[in-house]
Amino acid sequence: MVKASPGRFETKVVAAPAVEVTPWVLVFMKDPGERQSAVQVWESAGFAVEIASTVEDVLECLAVMTPLLIVTDDRLYRPAPR
Repeated sequence: MVKASPGRFETKVVAAPAVEVTPWVLVFMKDPGERQSAVQVWESAGFAVEIASTVEDVLECLAVMTPLLIVTDDRLYRPAPR
């Protein structure tokens, strides 16, 4: 703590806590093989990975965590032909 002259404000110098934060990735894929492949890649890059295979799983995860990234399969959404 640094003290100023009487009648002046006191200034406290506080160091930031040394907390390591692991970034999270949410992998949303239906195909188990592709999903496992994606998990291995992201984990080897240092990310923690949560897996979801349904929209309900995704919503459940998002209710309790905020991932840095959501990785999804581009084949999940297929609009009906007109």
